[in-house]
Amino acid sequence: MNRALTVAGIVALALAVSVAAVFLGRWQWHRHEGRAEQIAAFEAGQASAPAPLGDVLPDGTVTFPDDARWRTATVSGSFDAGSLTWLRNRPVNGSPATHALAWFITDDDRALLVDAGWVEAEASQKPSLPTEHLELTVTLRPAEDDNGTPGTRITPDQMPEAPATEVPGYGVLATACQDPCGALPGLAITPLPELSLGPHLAYTVQWYMLAVAAPIVAVLWIRRELLGEQATPAVTKPKRRAGLSDEDIEDAL
Repeated sequence: MNRALTVAGIVALALAVSVAAVFLGRWQWHRHEGRAEQIAAFEAGQASAPAPLGDVLPDGTVTFPDDARWRTATVSGSFDAGSLTWLRNRPVNGSPATHALAWFITDDDRALLVDAGWVEAEASQKPSLPTEHLELTVTLRPAEDDNGTPGTRITPDQMPEAPATEVPGYGVLATACQDPCGALPGLAITPLPELSLGPHLAYTVQWYMLAVAAPIVAVLWIRRELLGEQATPAVTKPKRRAGLSDEDIEDAL
């Protein structure tokens, strides 16, 4: 009876491990697929030639389209300096940084949210934005979800009210053409993220290998139980030499 309960426990444990490993493997696989889709969208957007903002996001566009992700766009106009908002706790290459966000009013009277660059998080003085007419090259991205804490996400919901019709999404400044073209005074260009597939595919394989290994280990374990291989072997005493008694041995000593 005890052995039957042991076997049933082994089977149940192996089944639980296999089922959990399959679900965890599928979860890692979906994460791998998500990363692959992000990289494909990044490469496709960056491979497209720079185009005017109005061609990528025409006037009247309300929702940021998927095919605009990571597109490079050009736009002319000027910053609404009064809308400057500092985005906290946004690291750059692993270092703490604070980003400058502001509305850029285009020549066709639209408002594009722009990540204009960054300064070190501990910087005591932060620059202002130029107000003269500029030509920008930006990388377009969809707005981030609002977490309710001001100054922590790149989204219009955390900015002052736009002074013109909002362009969906936002632009990461690549270059500003004043004299000369480059970063804005006092700010460093925000680099685009380096996307990678990560370890999710390797984790998927490991979880599926565990799902297969669990029943194999269970079979070997059950076999050992049924054959009694876990029994303690009997201890055999050394044989005494024939013809010698205990008294003879004592006399010899």
